[in-house]
Amino acid sequence: MTRHCLFDLDGTLTDPETGIVASMRHALSAVGMPEVEHGRLRSLIGPPLQDGFLRLGVPPERLDDAMHAYRERYTAGGMYENEVIAGIPAVLEALLAGGRTLAVATSKPAVFAEKILVHFGLDGFFTYVAGATLDGSRRHKADVIRHALGVLGAPPEDAVMIGDRREDVAGAAACGVRSVAVTWGFGETAEFADPGLIAVVDTPGRLLEVLMRTAGAPPAG
Repeated sequence: MTRHCLFDLDGTLTDPETGIVASMRHALSAVGMPEVEHGRLRSLIGPPLQDGFLRLGVPPERLDDAMHAYRERYTAGGMYENEVIAGIPAVLEALLAGGRTLAVATSKPAVFAEKILVHFGLDGFFTYVAGATLDGSRRHKADVIRHALGVLGAPPEDAVMIGDRREDVAGAAACGVRSVAVTWGFGETAEFADPGLIAVVDTPGRLLEVLMRTAGAPPAG
């Protein structure tokens, strides 16, 4: 079996839309950017925030200001304007009972991810929380996954990445790790195309079924 399950956080374990979008709006206003429609902001949840702000047109010289304003609003309460996906705690409990080691691999700074997991009572499920660094030097998903594998001492063929965005699937593939994509987050099904993709699942129950039968063979191709 695949012993190590790496979970994305935003859109996979929890639904953080309210707090993240509000914090994005605060940041954009702080650097003088015009209003952005909700759907556009929602589409940026998951990948590194620095990259999202640049795509929205934030001038590179104002990026640090935007990040500071975002974190100001986010740490003041935005990170807790969030909710656990129904059914996820039962999945985590069953995986642990089945002998899996669980970790988080997120492009969110690890310090924020850890606080969110504690707040929602999910921290006890995870052996390690791998995330971005505050300075952004480690923020892309492949780098986060490599870091997680190194800390866990897990070979890529003995791990699976679970996430809701293309970056999760592509980042896993870049590390030789297979993946399972979930549809209850912020990605679109069309994003999920990679030889290492095991399945696309619509419910936590189906996710558990797939993970419990995953044999741990290396990615195809």
